[in-house]
Amino acid sequence: MNRSTAVSTGRTVLVVEDEVELSRLFIEVLQDAGHTVVTADSVTDALSALTGQRFDAAILDVELRDGPVFPVADRLAALGTPFLFASAVYYQVVPREHQQVPFVTKPFDIRLLQQRVAEALTTQDPSSGRVQASSH
Repeated sequence: MNRSTAVSTGRTVLVVEDEVELSRLFIEVLQDAGHTVVTADSVTDALSALTGQRFDAAILDVELRDGPVFPVADRLAALGTPFLFASAVYYQVVPREHQQVPFVTKPFDIRLLQQRVAEALTTQDPSSGRVQASSH
């Protein structure tokens, strides 16, 4: 697990991504927006991060080196933390309980990613912790 910081807006985003170059891209985009970024490259590391820190939002790759990210999605939902999926897999593989969560398909447009993260940080259903508006 790694922490990268920029001039912070007080928002901390968890990025769960096992591809180093994509993780770096997420860090750059999020830091440019003034966010603090914590990265995890496995389900195990992400769950560990969630036990020790509160996050304002999260970006999740679906397929990680130690399995699908859905236990992390379950934990984020239970904590009321908004999140989105950013993955090359089809959104149809996402379990029913998370199908309303925003999904950005890789390769993605940086502006779309920025928009989805901004939505996750501002438009949240307090009862579920999930972003209300979703587009696949």
